[in-house]
Amino acid sequence: MHALKLVGIVLAAHATLPAIAADNDAQDCAKLKNSLQREPAWYAEKCLGHAYGALSPKDAQAAALPKNLGDTTYQFNMRATGTGADSLQSFLLPNAGTATIIGPQTGNLYGLEYDNVAGRIYAVSDVFGFGELNKTTGVFTPTVTITGTAAGQSVTGLAFQTPSSPYYLSTSDGTVSQIYTFDPVTGVATLVGATGTALMIDIAINASGQMYGHDIATDSIYSINTATGAATLIGPTGVNANFAQGIEFDKTTGVLYAWLYEGGGVNRFATIDLATGAATTVASPLAGEYEGATTPVSLQSFSVD
Repeated sequence: MHALKLVGIVLAAHATLPAIAADNDAQDCAKLKNSLQREPAWYAEKCLGHAYGALSPKDAQAAALPKNLGDTTYQFNMRATGTGADSLQSFLLPNAGTATIIGPQTGNLYGLEYDNVAGRIYAVSDVFGFGELNKTTGVFTPTVTITGTAAGQSVTGLAFQTPSSPYYLSTSDGTVSQIYTFDPVTGVATLVGATGTALMIDIAINASGQMYGHDIATDSIYSINTATGAATLIGPTGVNANFAQGIEFDKTTGVLYAWLYEGGGVNRFATIDLATGAATTVASPLAGEYEGATTPVSLQSFSVD
């Protein structure tokens, strides 16, 4: 057959082939990703950006990373029954459901904060004892008694930006909540002001020095003015929280975490949307009622499947 005629036949045949729409290409690529990859190499390369059988740079990097990428976090369970009762525990963010029990502690602690310079966990007890939680044994040793808070007020939270910046307490009597600064050496507390809410159950400060609080009378998140104590509503968490609660920033990522206790041992570990106040559950700890503290030792990130 004449060469020109043969070329004409091939071109005519090619012209009769149906065009493959972009959407169909995308669907085929999706199928390829979950197939036995019997398609020719050129097609796999078009779909995946590399020859099939090899990981893309992004996938290869993800495969090489450890499963747990978050900073070490400590949580104290003040419930007296069940697994991990009255114990200090630790886990890697955000996996509160896989916490390791360190050791028991008698008495309740209503505020935890981590000193990243000295590597110490500070806490405040229900009798206003300020001191350190041993990271090896879980034992709490008070070093000073906080004085100067109003009669009838109970401690609900502890927070500081850095160990050299002011130390803050939140307190409440069920009707009025207040913010104090206090001296960790002498224990003397100084009133900053009332929040304007009834049950500010915990406070946390981010790396920029902005304070936030969780009030369980309204089940909402607030920003708090550290100069006046006044709280400004951000929005509801969406969780019916009861009794003691914990919130804490991972200061390396800026994420606010919350230990939300609903009662009867039911709790959740969540992130808080700082624009809306909404809580998103990321893990389910052992049954208990928790306060917590993160250790912002490095810039790390993670993803939740």
